Amino acid sequence: MTRENSLSQSTTKRPLTILQKSTKKKVTVRLKNEVEYKGKMDNVDSYMNLIMTDAEELREDKVVANYGRVILRGNNVLFIRLETEL
Repeated sequence: MTRENSLSQSTTKRPLTILQKSTKKKVTVRLKNEVEYKGKMDNVDSYMNLIMTDAEELREDKVVANYGRVILRGNNVLFIRLETEL
């Protein structure tokens, strides 16, 4: 078996698949303008547009607003961090 075959047979994790399986979990989303949102991710599409509930808007690690529901355009997202449950 060549190296290329072994790499193609290994399971790779795709970011979008992981996000889609992580709906209803808590996430932190940072936008390109350095604003962060923390809340529960209700839905995500192939463009990484997000619908979040119980969202908090943070600037410089301080909560500046609370929202019931937020829709974030994937084009503005810098990263999405899945929160680990302890």
